Amino acid sequence: MKRLISIILLVILCSVPAYADEWTQEDTAWQATTLLIMGADWLQTKEIARNPEYYETNPLLGRNPGQNEIDTYFLGCAVVHSAIAYYLPKKYRRYWQCVWIGVEAGCVGHNINAGIQLKF
Repeated sequence: MKRLISIILLVILCSVPAYADEWTQEDTAWQATTLLIMGADWLQTKEIARNPEYYETNPLLGRNPGQNEIDTYFLGCAVVHSAIAYYLPKKYRRYWQCVWIGVEAGCVGHNINAGIQLKF
């Protein structure tokens, strides 16, 4: 998993444009929302790993990921997602953020329906 995240980061850093559109306070708010919902999914996934009656459905993590795998995966996702959002042209940035807000909200909602709580 660490190798995959490293490769993704390397590809992104090598392929970014020479400049990105200006980053605004609105961009920050949308990205913070994305990361907040991603954080909720992260916490739920850690709860899944602690409870043998549940299993993870993310194929990148596998059915029974360890706590370190989960932390590495979500930290990598947060960094990569934020980097992509920053370097995308403004025209596409909001689409990127909204799609992932929807994906993460769907995951969190699915987990809540399955009985998985958010524990801090």
